[in-house]
Amino acid sequence: MKIYEADFTLEGFLIFSTEVKPMITSSSSMGSYITPSPYIHNYPIMYGLLGMPSEAYFVIPSLHKADYELKAKRGGEKLQYTTVKKEIEKFAKKEEQSLYSFPLVPKKIVVNSFLLSAESWSYALPTRKPTKNVFPRLTSYSAFSPGSKFMTYIVTSDDYPLSKLPRWIRIGKKRWGILDIYYNEVEIKDIKQSTEECTSSIPVNDIDTEKFGYEIKEFAKILDTPSLEEGKIGWATTDKCLKIKGQIENRYISITLPL
Repeated sequence: MKIYEADFTLEGFLIFSTEVKPMITSSSSMGSYITPSPYIHNYPIMYGLLGMPSEAYFVIPSLHKADYELKAKRGGEKLQYTTVKKEIEKFAKKEEQSLYSFPLVPKKIVVNSFLLSAESWSYALPTRKPTKNVFPRLTSYSAFSPGSKFMTYIVTSDDYPLSKLPRWIRIGKKRWGILDIYYNEVEIKDIKQSTEECTSSIPVNDIDTEKFGYEIKEFAKILDTPSLEEGKIGWATTDKCLKIKGQIENRYISITLPL
C-alpha cells in the first residue's frame, strides 16, 4: 500500500450547489443564493484520477453508452467503462492497480460571487419569445476562484505507479474546476491495526467506510448529495482503524484512516 498526501490548487472557477437560500432585499425577492461547501466529495476526484471528465458522471449516461458501443464495433474490442463503484470494490478487495481518494479538505479558500439572470428581455423590440419558466429569475452564485487550495490522502496498491496519477484533473464543465495536483508520498515507518474506537484524520465517505469493513460509531456530517448511493461526507469515529506513522521529507506525520 502506498499513501500520498496530495495538494490541490484550483486553476479555474468552480461552482456547485451545496446550499440554496432565498435572496431577499428590503423591497422584493431577488431569487435564490447558491453557495458551495468548502469540502469536496471524493467521487468526482476519483473520476478525475481515473482520467474521466466530469461529463462522464453527470451527462445522460445513455449517450456515453451508445458512443462507447459504436467505438467498440469499429475497434473490434469491448471498451471498459469503469465506474467509481467498481474501483472502490477493487480497492476493498486489495486487487492490483487499484486506488482510493478521500474527500478534499480546504486549506485556503478564495471566493467570488456572480449574479446570473434567466429572464428574457431586450432594450428595444423583443428578439425572441419569453421563456416559459423564468424561475429562478435572478440567481447569485458563490464560486471557488483560482488560488483556492485543498488537500487529501490518496491510497494506491503497491503496483500502482506514480506516473499513472494525473498532474491535472477537471471536475467541472468545460474549463471550470481544473485542479493542479502535487503528490507527496508518505514514507511509512509503522502501520498497525487498532481494535479500539478511533476518529479519522480526514473526513470520510460513510458508505465507502462500511464497504471497507468498518462500523461507524459516531458521524458528524459536513456534506451530502441528492443521491444516497454516493454517501455522506463527515468526520467519523469507527470501531477500529489503521494507525500510520510516516515521514514526508523532514516532516513526521501520524494518520488515522479507516482502511
